[in-house]
Amino acid sequence: MAREYYSLPEVAAMLGISRIAVFKRVKKGQLEALRIGRNWAVPAAAVPAPSPAPSFPAAPPMPVVKERESAPAADAEMDSMGWD
Repeated sequence: MAREYYSLPEVAAMLGISRIAVFKRVKKGQLEALRIGRNWAVPAAAVPAPSPAPSFPAAPPMPVVKERESAPAADAEMDSMGWD
């Protein structure tokens, strides 16, 4: 059985926006809602369809970085100092 009304947090979850953003839409008159005491009820017919997620182009592949070979002189110098 379909619901007739939704709360502001439920509408926020359905639309993927914050509860405050839904409340601002109600206050601006962009979203129909009824005041019931301290709570708000949004008619199911007034809930807009969620907008599709934006599609971004695929990121280019990362370049392959080869490891640097250590300089033999530096290794010899480190060995002479007694470092491991």
